Amino acid sequence: MPPAASTNPRRVVLTAVLVICGTINLLVLSNILLRHPFINADFIGFWAYPRFSPLDQIYNPDAMMRFQQNLYPGYKSFFPYTYPPDFLLFCGWMRGVSYNAARAIWLLCGLAVFCAAGWALLRRPVGVLALLASPAALLCIVLGQSSFFISALLLGGLAALPRRPILAGVLFGLLTLKPQMGLLLPLLLLARGEWRAIIAAAFTAALLVGVSCLALPPELWRLWLTSLPQIQRDYFNGGVNLNIMITPAANLVHLGAVPALAMGVQALCTLAAAALTWAAARRGSYAQAVAVLLAAMFLAQPHAYAYDLAALPAALVLGLRGAPLWGQALGGVLYLAPLLLLSPWAGGFVYAPPLALLLGLLCWLALRSQAGAESRHEPVSIAL
Repeated sequence: MPPAASTNPRRVVLTAVLVICGTINLLVLSNILLRHPFINADFIGFWAYPRFSPLDQIYNPDAMMRFQQNLYPGYKSFFPYTYPPDFLLFCGWMRGVSYNAARAIWLLCGLAVFCAAGWALLRRPVGVLALLASPAALLCIVLGQSSFFISALLLGGLAALPRRPILAGVLFGLLTLKPQMGLLLPLLLLARGEWRAIIAAAFTAALLVGVSCLALPPELWRLWLTSLPQIQRDYFNGGVNLNIMITPAANLVHLGAVPALAMGVQALCTLAAAALTWAAARRGSYAQAVAVLLAAMFLAQPHAYAYDLAALPAALVLGLRGAPLWGQALGGVLYLAPLLLLSPWAGGFVYAPPLALLLGLLCWLALRSQAGAESRHEPVSIAL
């Protein structure tokens, strides 16, 4: 007699969470595309950047604030330009496009490349759904942030690395458009001996800088580098948006710690995240090493927001197979936590401690497995 059919409670809960979150995301996206977009969102910054003049003042926060509020009457927020100069090449196409059309193109293209990169890495519909339905993705949709594009470069490069290292290197080189998101990538590449990817990434990044110097004043690179320390001080000393940041330093300052102490703890977290990424890349399977990297990179950098977590669900999909029930529950909490930012309890959003616990679990799972059990160049394939 065949065994009676049984329903896995964990699968039922997972399906319900993804369906509910996915429905919310789809409704919000439809509302933005069909109705007049919310103008007090971050996208106004991306739309304004290629219109700003004079360029030698683009890293001046006061000048940028005046420009944005004059450009779009009714804009009550402020989105400074903190990206490297070559990011202007990425958003330059919006100069001749209306705000509504530009945001629609931005959202739809971002979702398309994000979905494609997620499929390339995870190869399972439920994995892609976990990426698209996440509350972090919802924040990207609401705010019009760049995280879909940045996450697509990261996930796409990680998907290509085992068999197409040159393509992976090109994508990693383009990731320098938001360089902190690739902070730990060199460790993964060096630990695995991916020299072709390293060379391709370096060449692509250098080419991007060269093109930007031809199209834009080269002086912008000096202005960007000299502006970074002041930008960091302004955020931490002024408490700007710390409640939606996810890094150890930002969480500590948000809880009342002095910035100097917070940055000291951040430095220790960066070193620990780097060591764990190296260890997982040397001893774990490729899927496990990628999961550790995707979790560790948010603890290694001092400046990252909840919407930057768009790539984190891939770490949960790749790394939590075989995890104890409490570990899977932790993954669920981290997946859903950005919803707090859309609730009256937004001030209680402190993400770094549970993320550190997840990183420890992912690294433990990676290091306990038999080294070499999965080929270093075997494509990632996840069975859910």
